[in-house]
Amino acid sequence: MKGLLRSALLHTTITGFALFSLLATGIASAQTRTLEEVVVTAQKRAQSVQDIPLAVSAISAETIAKLGIVDTTELVRLTPSLTVAQGDNKQNSSFRLRGIGTDVFSIGVEQSVAFIVDDVAAVQAGQAISNLVDIERIEILRGPQSTLFGKSASAGVVNIVTKAPTETFEGSVELTATDDDEYKVLAAISGPISDNLGYRLTGHWSDREGYINNLSIGEDVNDSESKGLRGKLQWSASETVEADFSAYWSKEETTCCALTWLDLDPDAKVFGIVPGEIAEGITPSDENYDFRSEDGPVDSSENSGANVRVNIDLNDFILTSITAYDNWEYANDGDVDFSNVDVFGFFTGGAVQGGFFSESNTETDFISQEFRLQSPSFDNYDYLIGAYYAKAETDRSFLRNPGLPIIPSDWSGVSETESYALFGQFTWRFTEATSVTGGLRFNNEDISVDYLDQINSLDQTVSGDDSDSEVLGSLSLQHFSSDEVMFYARYAQGYKGQAYDITSGFTQVKADNPVAPETSDSYEIGVKSTLWDQRLLLNATAFYTKYEDYQAQSTAVTSDGELVININNVGELETQGIELESKVLLGDSLTLAFNTSYIDAVVKSFEGANCFPGQTEAEGCSGGTQDIVDGELPNAPEWKYSIIADYSNDLGDMSFYGFINFSYTWQDDLNFSLNQNPLTKHDSYGVANLNLGINEKASDRYRVTLFVNNLTDENYRSGIGDLRQLYGGATSLTNIFGRGSQRYAGVRLKFNF
Repeated sequence: MKGLLRSALLHTTITGFALFSLLATGIASAQTRTLEEVVVTAQKRAQSVQDIPLAVSAISAETIAKLGIVDTTELVRLTPSLTVAQGDNKQNSSFRLRGIGTDVFSIGVEQSVAFIVDDVAAVQAGQAISNLVDIERIEILRGPQSTLFGKSASAGVVNIVTKAPTETFEGSVELTATDDDEYKVLAAISGPISDNLGYRLTGHWSDREGYINNLSIGEDVNDSESKGLRGKLQWSASETVEADFSAYWSKEETTCCALTWLDLDPDAKVFGIVPGEIAEGITPSDENYDFRSEDGPVDSSENSGANVRVNIDLNDFILTSITAYDNWEYANDGDVDFSNVDVFGFFTGGAVQGGFFSESNTETDFISQEFRLQSPSFDNYDYLIGAYYAKAETDRSFLRNPGLPIIPSDWSGVSETESYALFGQFTWRFTEATSVTGGLRFNNEDISVDYLDQINSLDQTVSGDDSDSEVLGSLSLQHFSSDEVMFYARYAQGYKGQAYDITSGFTQVKADNPVAPETSDSYEIGVKSTLWDQRLLLNATAFYTKYEDYQAQSTAVTSDGELVININNVGELETQGIELESKVLLGDSLTLAFNTSYIDAVVKSFEGANCFPGQTEAEGCSGGTQDIVDGELPNAPEWKYSIIADYSNDLGDMSFYGFINFSYTWQDDLNFSLNQNPLTKHDSYGVANLNLGINEKASDRYRVTLFVNNLTDENYRSGIGDLRQLYGGATSLTNIFGRGSQRYAGVRLKFNF
């Protein structure tokens, strides 16, 4: 069946490209508009995205505005190779590229997909789940990027660039209201203060009601309220020196993300013994938006920081300094038994009442300093050299079920990482059409941990430190067969440093034996082309990447009620596939884009993996572990594609023009569990979104947009969980629903002045 599906989709893809070509050829004589050149900094210098030997998806501010992309999780609508795994809170969520990502409980483990805003990297996974406000462009670099972007880019990079101050005065106010009770305000003002000093100030506020109903308290959860400010100053100190100062603050408070019942044995009980009906009045299903809980989830995050970027022109050489500080505070409270059953009352004979709960508080302080020297483009070569230093300290306290013998936890920990790196990249042009680019990076990292376990008031202190160094590189060859077509081949190494598995039950043995580094070797060939007089963009990439010691998490509840969470090094992974990107202008009014990917992400060998709940010996479980061979990676659909159509109409003598854009994203079936649990699989699905409205012609003074997201009300889940270990082996499957799993509509008004 899958073979037929692949053949059908491949046929569809080829047919689509053929139709694009025919349509573009047919309208060539009438066409006056061309595709705009997109400039990116994917190689830490400004270059056309079509001229660099990298697989990069570039998303412009115009695309973000037209499609109503409001947060980072919605980027999966535009880039088929990108997926997001959503957990019950931000720290349990992560991005994946080509099937590779990191989803762990420990504060000591960084991501495989680096998340970078204005050249400043995020430390914790939860920082990547954020609003998109005042964005200039987003670059998604697919495949290992560790040579230029460091140790947290072993699978790729999401690089976000915010808007800079403008040379002339401008301002805007954008108002949004939806039928699911969201209200949002976004305002920006920018312009010159003097001849050599400019500013930009942006503020945002939003409030959205919840869409998951807690029957126990009669309120909806998964609501959200957020607000923030960002300010920028751009100072031209002299003809050769320019400095950018940036500061930001944001805060978000939510009750996200509740688990609802997908399938539940009516006789299920907490640990198989605690009396009480878990889902009274609830019909479990894949469309169930009801749950019961005494409290939680409650989620609060606050992010603030500042950075300074200085560019110095040294006779056409550019020396760049980037100094940054970032602070992130995150608090999360949750209901551990996922019900309103009086678990405490059962175990304490009624002395204490309520259910299992957890409280977590995390704070990360991060500083970084980067220096880069960029050469001019000489006739035959150019180069870039740099140095990087970063230090991050993360504190976390965690409390769960105090005073009970069942999965209790009471600990605090401090994780520190300090790293420095030297890196460089050199491009040699053999001819005007052919060049080779090589890069090297030396990275050194010191890590340390201090951990205090306070279970039963017995303070147990664990400490450890270690260091690791690595030299890695990349090499690419590119050839322009014409001004419009470029072929390339690339080899790159990826690296993510060793880490501490800081969780409940952290021991001195774990402190003395950090989780080994994650490494990868990637091979890629591709073609980039801009055809039909710059009216058709057509890019294709084929890749193969092998990962060693992939860092993955396993969770189990032992027979004596202890919750065990471990980070393991998966022996070997492989991800391979094909990615296609296309965009065509059909006349002056219609633009079509079609992007697709086929990704085969496989666990080649994982010895000693946890069994999935209920796994039998006949299914490969022995002593609580299994050996996974040729298993599928979690949240990694084989096929995924997106179609975007954008149409505008001048409307004659009207003072405004009309526009409409439609997008559709489809993905193959997948499994949410690394341990190959057959009950956590999700069927394929597709989601359509529609935007239409008017825009003032003369000076772009106003824009009115009506939009409907999830036009066909396609139900899908962002996660599926199996809680049989918590419920004494009884069937107990849960849903996680994102906001986009239901249809909602709204209006967006933007005024420019």
